[in-house]
Amino acid sequence: PYDIHNCPEYPPEGYPIQWPILEVTKNWPTDDATPRHEIYQGLCVFDYRTELHKADNYRKAELPFVVRDDPASARTAERWMHPGYLDKLLMGKEDIQRRTEYSPNNHFMYWVDKRSRSERQRAAKKVKDAKLHGNDDAHGGFGRGDQEEFINAMHLLDNLHEARDRFDKAKAYAQKHQDDDEAQQEVQKWDKRLRDAKKARQDEESKNWKPPTENLRMTYLEWLDHANVTDDKLGPDNPHWYFRLIGCGDMGDHTADGSCDKGSSEWLFDELTFFQPRLGERRPFYMIEPQQQKGIHCRFGMKGVIAENHFDLSRNAIALLGGQRRYILAHPNQCNNMNLLPRGHPSARHSAVDWANPDLDNFPTFPKAHVNEIVMQPGDVLYLPTNWFHYIVSLELNFQCNTRSGGERLYRKEVNDCGF
Repeated sequence: PYDIHNCPEYPPEGYPIQWPILEVTKNWPTDDATPRHEIYQGLCVFDYRTELHKADNYRKAELPFVVRDDPASARTAERWMHPGYLDKLLMGKEDIQRRTEYSPNNHFMYWVDKRSRSERQRAAKKVKDAKLHGNDDAHGGFGRGDQEEFINAMHLLDNLHEARDRFDKAKAYAQKHQDDDEAQQEVQKWDKRLRDAKKARQDEESKNWKPPTENLRMTYLEWLDHANVTDDKLGPDNPHWYFRLIGCGDMGDHTADGSCDKGSSEWLFDELTFFQPRLGERRPFYMIEPQQQKGIHCRFGMKGVIAENHFDLSRNAIALLGGQRRYILAHPNQCNNMNLLPRGHPSARHSAVDWANPDLDNFPTFPKAHVNEIVMQPGDVLYLPTNWFHYIVSLELNFQCNTRSGGERLYRKEVNDCGF
């Protein structure tokens, strides 16, 4: 119905086209980083020099698209891919250790550390001791959870949310009916069930949950030594590392000095001028609400790295500055088919389904999901609206940076209806 390289002025009905997820992943399994001749691309690709007015129409409609041939992003990509440029830029006179994530396989799932400080310290000491003693399984306590374990965790959280809702309603009713003995008993009943649900969830987490990744710190060249390896040392069951840079900018109070991250990279705002939070006529195209910017975040991926499917609560501009990445996207109206880990889980908003090996018995709605995909090239910038799902595969060693600038409530109903 439309040519992705010559899209109409305004988004056509049904844009972007989506296909059944199992059809897309059968054509190109997510554990395979080998490019395909034909893919299921539904996103428009706009030329920055001649079609920026079209891109603006799609942006105003809060729909995803890719901008290509932007001179500013192309120049940055050219510099970053030049041999030795990043070595000098990142190393300089100091070997600054920056955030790096480790996974025992190629799956990376974001998580919020809800362990107590003492629990975190004990876990870190255990890993450190294992390394000192030459234990090959030093990182054995990390990794993407089993799909059946996720199902159990989801049920326990559903029970907890239901008990909390029923307790709140019973308490509100009892406060208005102080003389109603049955109402007071109902409060006591749901108070006990809420405490039992909390304990069941805590017991399950302490017994089965483990962090999907290990958070480390290493220099760029240390990461590159791990990541830039031959294909025989790659594969979904081998260790993978994800290197991170953060330019804090003005991420809230007292962060303009880079205090949001040890060894922060404020020079990113000079390298990526198209992500500078300028106002008025000087506002870059990708910065919708510059005053809402939350820094510049870069992730360097090694070949085969998978960032699990999830949605974010703000709009995103994503620039690829080296290598290739495959993005699989889905409309927020696919939320109920994504089988997301619920509110309260350390990896909430992420799909419990392993897209490389989906458990269709435990997740029977997953085949109903519809998606589209695109392979980003160096210099490309993807506009990703608020609450849109994205699953990312690194097809080779690559450098990606993104920035967020506010959010829309346009798709809130879709994500609210599936528990968020």
